[in-house]
Amino acid sequence: MSDEDTKTIRGKRQLVHVVATVTLAACALLPVNGVAWAAMRAPATTTVAGPAVAASPAQTRSPAPSRYDRIAAQTLDDIVSGDFTAATAHFDTTMRKALPPDALAEAWKNYQATFGSYQSHGDPKDVASGELTVVNVPLRMEDKPGEFRLTFHKDGSIAGLWFLGTGVPIS
Repeated sequence: MSDEDTKTIRGKRQLVHVVATVTLAACALLPVNGVAWAAMRAPATTTVAGPAVAASPAQTRSPAPSRYDRIAAQTLDDIVSGDFTAATAHFDTTMRKALPPDALAEAWKNYQATFGSYQSHGDPKDVASGELTVVNVPLRMEDKPGEFRLTFHKDGSIAGLWFLGTGVPIS
């Protein structure tokens, strides 16, 4: 196989990944932008952006917070304080394109419109999922509980972000 063929295959794989992520993000952002409010009001979930992941059967919890837990807590703190530029600091390239700070701000605003104002959050819990690590953070919102979910690459960059209702399985 020539170098050109290898580059073409690699480029096609990257394109498929980007298209899948952007498609998911576009579908997820419709409710965020008010086009499909019925989806936003659904009791189960509001996806913001990122690839879908399959969970391993066992959920693990380390005694000390992992680096993913620390990044998740900082990202959530930045969102709650309204610093959406800082909240996107750990996004991978695809996430930066799919969910810029202004879109994240709108998503958080719409999530609070559905779940009520943010009150507090619980401890993060990590779930291994193939090459990714999923971090779930329970949210105490004014009207009903929620969940903040991030997926991480091994390098600590954020591959996905969701504002969810409670009990949404990782799929």
